[in-house]
Amino acid sequence: MRFTLADRTAKPLEENELAEFLDQPNILRIAMIDFRDGAPLVHPVWYYYRDGKFFAAVDRDGTKAQSLRKNPNVYFLIDINPDDGPPRGVRGKGTASVVDDPEYATKVTSHNILRYLGSLDDAVGQKLIEMGKSSSVIEITPSYMATWKF
Repeated sequence: MRFTLADRTAKPLEENELAEFLDQPNILRIAMIDFRDGAPLVHPVWYYYRDGKFFAAVDRDGTKAQSLRKNPNVYFLIDINPDDGPPRGVRGKGTASVVDDPEYATKVTSHNILRYLGSLDDAVGQKLIEMGKSSSVIEITPSYMATWKF
């Protein structure tokens, strides 16, 4: 995978800054082509990043999974609200794999619930874990990432 600067007026994130940024519970926006009509589509998802891939759990029969099964090419963006510090982010292109394994999807869902909510024990966490059983995992392998910070 290659890294590049996203904006020539910005500075790139250093390797340690990128790792720290990707470890924060920000929202990953995935752009894809809608399987129903070929139009562009962008969806926000909870994710985690490990070993050069992004992982998210989505509804097995939903638009995201169906669209990515048909066309695995994605564009992604993670950035922060300027209220949360200096503008910074990462974006890039990649290839998505849709893995239809309820056990794996439940593990990814549980991981993301802990990451974003901090606990699996409340009613929301339990409801989301139940949804994980009918989910698929999207694994995004970036071909490049462009970073920026101001």
